[in-house]
Amino acid sequence: MAKRPEHLIYGLDDSPPLAVLFLLGVQHIFLMSSSIAFPIVLVSEIGGGFDQVRSVVALTMISCGIGTIIQSLRLRWLGSGYLCPNLCGPNFFASSMAAAWLGGLPLMRGMTIVAGLVEIVFARGLHRIKFLFPPEISGLVVLMVAESIIPLGVSKFLGINYEGEPIQVTCLLVAFITLFVMVGVNIWGKGKLKLYSVLAGMLTGYLLSVGAGLLTAAQFQSIASAPWIALPNYDGFGNITFRWSLLPTFVIISITGALKSFGNLIMCEKVNDTQWTAPDTRRIGNGLVADSVCVILSGVLGGVASDTSASNVAFSSASGATSRVIGYMAGGLFIVLAFFPRITGVISVMPMPVMGAILIFVTCFMIASGIQIIVGAGMDNRRTFVIGISLIFGLSLDLLPALFAGVPYAIRPLFDSSLTLSTVLAVLLNQLLRLDEKLSF
Repeated sequence: MAKRPEHLIYGLDDSPPLAVLFLLGVQHIFLMSSSIAFPIVLVSEIGGGFDQVRSVVALTMISCGIGTIIQSLRLRWLGSGYLCPNLCGPNFFASSMAAAWLGGLPLMRGMTIVAGLVEIVFARGLHRIKFLFPPEISGLVVLMVAESIIPLGVSKFLGINYEGEPIQVTCLLVAFITLFVMVGVNIWGKGKLKLYSVLAGMLTGYLLSVGAGLLTAAQFQSIASAPWIALPNYDGFGNITFRWSLLPTFVIISITGALKSFGNLIMCEKVNDTQWTAPDTRRIGNGLVADSVCVILSGVLGGVASDTSASNVAFSSASGATSRVIGYMAGGLFIVLAFFPRITGVISVMPMPVMGAILIFVTCFMIASGIQIIVGAGMDNRRTFVIGISLIFGLSLDLLPALFAGVPYAIRPLFDSSLTLSTVLAVLLNQLLRLDEKLSF
């Protein structure tokens, strides 16, 4: 039986009052909207016009909203029953872009559907391989998910888009104040005030960005010129194609995304249970099925592939509100907003320093959670080497990627993500260093 943490204001099965529920949902959809730039960039790069861009963004939001609701369910075969929202994940972006360049949106949609089907297979077999993921490796996955967010969060915080750009002092100041407001409300806020730490920081950041000129007149004009209500649709909406040559890439990307969601769902378990010791692989498997349904929906509807959001999970822990009812509200709002382009425009122009401050705020909780899981497993020499070696090589891939430029093509996919590399290494080392136990048995 799970033991509810004392710091939670609204636990997993609680139902917050409607007004509180709405505000919590709004904060989550702002976080979910942080990756709206991905479909905008993708469609623009392949020559799509304004209507096509707007429609793909809306369809992506609809699939993410449905996925968030499904994830909050706790059915026999579907849904984890946790607050673990979906957003347009960066994991799929490069592969989706490659497919779109080769065969347009129809090919991207077909390969996205395939990726979702692959994740279903992985999810349904997860309970059979749970011995590969003891608590210390589960903690490592959570920690590496957090590490993967750091470059994006820091670059936004400093106002840097490309490597070599100078730090934007104005962005840095706005980001610092925004982060300080969020941290201050979370630490010193009384009662339920801490529920709105991110919302308070976002409002502060938007106001400061207007004053500092980080939100331009052109951005406001683009919001004003958008229609209030519009149905997502574009030419060739019913076309879906497939190409065998892209299958290996999308299989690998699907499994990598599943590992990331695996880490996010472990964090959901951890923040809702003070007596957590090991992942419930059947429940997590059902959560991965929900995630895969969301990916498939992205392809069927015509949006860009989605993924579970580590930022939203960490925020739910930070705010003290992990109720899965919030998932219904956030998902429903995201779906409704997809039909109101002028409102989503306000979200889509979120200033860089505000995004950076939010990402750093929530990543702090993910790092702490990952370390707690690892240490809580009870470290001995064997676990020290498993975690240490895996962490060293995973971090080195991000810090010094040029060192791995000569990796043979056959194993290159393992080195496309520090999360994938560190997880695979940890699993292999854990089995290798336990051979003496197996042989003696």
